[in-house]
Amino acid sequence: MSVIRYELTIRLKTASPLHSGGIDEVVNRLEEGKDRQTVVRRFARDGNDRPILTGRSVKGALRAACRRHLEERPNDAVAAVLTSEALRRLWGDEGKKSASAPLRAACLTVHTVPLIPEADDAGEGGADDALPSRMGNAIDRYWGSVADGALFEHEYLPAGRPLEIVITAQAGLPDGVDVPAGAVEPATPEQVETLFGLFLGLFRSERISFGGRRGAGWGRVRPDVRPDADFWTLTRAPLGSCDDLVSWLSGGQDMAGEIAPVDCGGPDRMRITIAWNSPTGILVADPRLSEAELERKKQEKEKREKAAQKADQGGGQGDVRDDYVPAMQMCTDTAEGKRLVLPGSSVRGALRSRASRIARTILAARREPVADWSNTGVHDQLAADPVLVRDLFGSTEQRGALTVLDTLAVPRRKPRNIPHNAGDRWTGGVAGGALYGEEVHDAQWGDLTLELNPGSFSPRADVNRRRAAWCLLGLVLAELAAGTLPLGSRGTRGLGQVEVTKIRVEGGSSLGVEDWSAPEKGGGGSSEKPLAAQILHRLRAVNENIAASPDAGDNWTGWSSYLLPEACCQKEARDD
Repeated sequence: MSVIRYELTIRLKTASPLHSGGIDEVVNRLEEGKDRQTVVRRFARDGNDRPILTGRSVKGALRAACRRHLEERPNDAVAAVLTSEALRRLWGDEGKKSASAPLRAACLTVHTVPLIPEADDAGEGGADDALPSRMGNAIDRYWGSVADGALFEHEYLPAGRPLEIVITAQAGLPDGVDVPAGAVEPATPEQVETLFGLFLGLFRSERISFGGRRGAGWGRVRPDVRPDADFWTLTRAPLGSCDDLVSWLSGGQDMAGEIAPVDCGGPDRMRITIAWNSPTGILVADPRLSEAELERKKQEKEKREKAAQKADQGGGQGDVRDDYVPAMQMCTDTAEGKRLVLPGSSVRGALRSRASRIARTILAARREPVADWSNTGVHDQLAADPVLVRDLFGSTEQRGALTVLDTLAVPRRKPRNIPHNAGDRWTGGVAGGALYGEEVHDAQWGDLTLELNPGSFSPRADVNRRRAAWCLLGLVLAELAAGTLPLGSRGTRGLGQVEVTKIRVEGGSSLGVEDWSAPEKGGGGSSEKPLAAQILHRLRAVNENIAASPDAGDNWTGWSSYLLPEACCQKEARDD
């Protein structure tokens, strides 16, 4: 066997914002005398302070995706080649080192992916301004307001940016070299090429994501297919002679016609698409926009005052506007420029809050113990959510199964400025300095997109518990369709009202949920029932096939029996 060298190049584009964390500045929460502000969670960077996607991060995502595929299809041709022994050769030996059996290093090398925009590539110094950032916060479920210490900000790579993944591999051993007794043999060319074909298939089916905040829909990538070329190139060359080395350095042998991407099917997720509009307008404010506008107004005011003083007009106070600046809608950077955005994290937070309320209400009505959250921090609230809520939305110990993608909008006209003021309780007039308001866009919003990944549930969650989680999510969607669940902020002031016009569910066969689509009442469909009623009708059919938790009492049936934390804990303990 001779040594064969491979180089695989995969061209991708980001389909959503991407954040891969680096070294963050430590926040001093004890510092006083300063307004509360965020410390940006920076993108990972190299030694020149340029943002990068590390090879280790990419390799971890590839390995996890391959493992899921092989677990789902243990009997296909790919699994027959990529056995557990072959995976040890490809990914490296995870055993313990000994004198007689040294560890085998991975035959794969995943190279760092630079993210610097083309225009800045030739520049000097860091690239702090190359990546935008987005702010967010967590809501206290008891008080309904922003939780203390829960403001955060992430740098991100916008959607539509190119990524080029480079993976090199080495198969075989030089002629005349033997493998030590007990050691792991090197990977064979067949194993490397099969793994590369699996990589390509997983990328083509969009089953690989990078970085963090995946529950908010971040990190999605898709192949960058060009008219004159495929999204990947693969070369190889033996390294047994000087001529072979020259061939490798000259580009190697093109293998485009010798391997093909593995057929991995479509995305392994249940997809819920919701068509909607908002008669009142949606607002997810970005405080940085208001602060920048306020600073601009202050500078204009100073200029007018100086000009008026030079003209001896007594300071020009009559020409100076109030410094009031409305709250402004958050935007996101895309390949086409800035767009209004309803962040997936904002929608996901609203869904989680309502799911938690439904679950806790059921437990309280059945006289089950429910914790008092009046003096509980938001992170402890998340950890104390009922089991099905944590299955769907995650906790600090596990990632949730539900992903909500960003929703973009196109403004139809100029935004409306809606001012407010606070009244003086003593005089009954307007309180001084209490003018505030919002800038609301009458926009055409895209569909809300939710994805439920059955493979992301806890390994201890059987099909009944997964169906129960879907029933809980369905109840939340029914409330959204009924118009009782606002999105965004200022919901108590009339903003954020939602009118759902259509909902479509696809890919739920693993949960026993058939594909279906429900139009609004009077929308020309087969049923004249309100949309919320149609959703509940579908949920009843699923609930009929859910076996009650064996650890729940006799009075519990259907999906709600899986809300009991004690029952779930007992079952998990037995499974261990």
